[in-house]
Amino acid sequence: MSFEGYDPPAGFHPWEPDRFYYGTIGPLFLQNLGNKVVFGFRCGEKHVNAAKICHGGMLFTLMDIELGFNANIETGITGFLVTVNMTSDFLAPVKEGQWVEAHGDVVKQTRSLVFAEGRLTADGEAILRANAVLKVPRGLAAYDLSENLPPVHVP
Repeated sequence: MSFEGYDPPAGFHPWEPDRFYYGTIGPLFLQNLGNKVVFGFRCGEKHVNAAKICHGGMLFTLMDIELGFNANIETGITGFLVTVNMTSDFLAPVKEGQWVEAHGDVVKQTRSLVFAEGRLTADGEAILRANAVLKVPRGLAAYDLSENLPPVHVP
């Protein structure tokens, strides 16, 4: 996959560019901060709807990926966390060409659930906020997300 024209900021690396569902919505980029991860993408023509703004489904998907993956990193849980519930509020539109970043935080972890909250920004402006409940995996523990991390970025 060509990354020409996507111009991610410093510290962002291509993530799963041609694999699974991610290949259809990407390219996605990942920044490893050690104890957290940040996903991002440059809104392109394939991400916008008829109104020429980024499709809400793309933004919701990015937030879902961020909250699950970041929960793995923050909690140290190995295995694929499954989203049980996620709600979001769309705060502002995203235009083609803008850089979108996803940031997440674990609020609480129980034996079987992880509660997380997150936000998306476009060129630094808040565009979406979300809350999610994630199920700790049973039978999905063999998938270790930390194996796919790029080098730690020190800002």
